[in-house]
Amino acid sequence: MHCPNHKMDVIRCNQLLDAAEELIDNQGVVSFRFAQIAKGAQCSTNTLYKYFESKEDVLVCLFLRNTTSSRMPDFIKDNPHLTVHERAVLPLIFTFELVKLSPIFNILRVVSINSMFWQLASSDKISILRNRVNLFWSCIRNPLEDAVAAGELNATEMDIKNLSQSLYFFLAGATSSYQSGLMDDKYLNSDDADGLRHISRLMNYYHWRTPITQEMMQGLSQRIRQFLDHGAGQKRTCETCLATGKMVCSVRAEKSGTS
Repeated sequence: MHCPNHKMDVIRCNQLLDAAEELIDNQGVVSFRFAQIAKGAQCSTNTLYKYFESKEDVLVCLFLRNTTSSRMPDFIKDNPHLTVHERAVLPLIFTFELVKLSPIFNILRVVSINSMFWQLASSDKISILRNRVNLFWSCIRNPLEDAVAAGELNATEMDIKNLSQSLYFFLAGATSSYQSGLMDDKYLNSDDADGLRHISRLMNYYHWRTPITQEMMQGLSQRIRQFLDHGAGQKRTCETCLATGKMVCSVRAEKSGTS
């Protein structure tokens, strides 16, 4: 099922996704029925099937338009003077702030990347989802490579691979555990400072010329929250999702002239 190319199709697709997100908010991911989306968007089921083959298609698209990689490029444009250190932690901090702002995003993330789920989506949606997941990996890895090139991080190629994996796996585990509400407080401290402390430890295991500090990450978190609360940060549309597939997730540090 191809993504919309024309303006009116994009508008209608957004309306359907907005209706689906409201259903999830009210009923949860499991309970709502595919046909209810058409009713919520005040259109026919034929119109719904024009854009989506199944409920799985809808949920994948909802995840894609909410992802960090869909929304972070606008933050980078608004903040062109991010330091190498800020760029290195940006994907993690941005994702944490998105999850806090919209619990639905985290639900969609957990559901969409489950292989028993995404394999039921149409082939086009699967292809976009694969590309977006790999794009997010590059969002984590590229800034680390930039830090090495700038002389801020002393690390081998294997170090970069290991650190990228550590950051990604920490992010996936932390967002899932913190939001599930199942773990007892004696096993898990969900305080923001605790998460930043873990990121700092993962980063500073490697040799940075200047260590990654919790204070720096707290300041970055505040700027991200302000961005998400206003202007471009509030955009969650098919346009931003489609644009993301055509661009590199982060502007490389050597091109921006920052350090």
